[in-house]
Amino acid sequence: MTRQAIAALVCLCVGSGIAQAQVTVNGGLGWSGGHDVGAATATLRTNAPGATPPPFTLFNVDTRMAPSPGGEVRVGVAIGSRFTIEGGALLARRQLAFGITGDRESSAQQFDGETVQHYVFDGGLLWELPVLRSVRVRTFASGGVGYLRQLHQDRTLVEGGQIYYAGGGMRYWLRGRPTSARSLGLRGDVRLNLRRNGIDFEDRTRIYPTLSFLMFLAL
Repeated sequence: MTRQAIAALVCLCVGSGIAQAQVTVNGGLGWSGGHDVGAATATLRTNAPGATPPPFTLFNVDTRMAPSPGGEVRVGVAIGSRFTIEGGALLARRQLAFGITGDRESSAQQFDGETVQHYVFDGGLLWELPVLRSVRVRTFASGGVGYLRQLHQDRTLVEGGQIYYAGGGMRYWLRGRPTSARSLGLRGDVRLNLRRNGIDFEDRTRIYPTLSFLMFLAL
């Protein structure tokens, strides 16, 4: 068999596999949990005796990314009966809030801060688990990586970062079955996200959860 014939056979097999692969489109609501962004202390130098007099604390500032809902879209392509390659996007408006404590002249205060445009674009692998299965129900585990893009309120500063996630969930078929060529159902996800870079005043890795409630259409 010539090289050209082998190449043609490989292309035919790959093309046939892609054509038979099931594509699933998911869309719905996502919820991102809150996490710390950083803390700072405002101080004044005192006139106390000594080479290094202790500073006087004016107040402490704690900044936090508040929990927020958003819209989520995911597209998956099945590779075999148990695995799916999946990509998705999450868009949300998140509140960068801060609080002031330790001020001797006033009580603790909380401020809304600014609104941040929050985008996550990710890709990963979904594995259908061999447990907790029924005619209409399938459970799964998932994991992957993503790109984080955060835009400040005045759209004058953009900050990027990375997301690494692991989690799992369940799918329930409303119409059709897991083996059907065309079907419709509901999906719920729970993830734990490890975030690097992005908006952060301490340049630390942050961990926060996300929840998703989606409707899916298998094509």
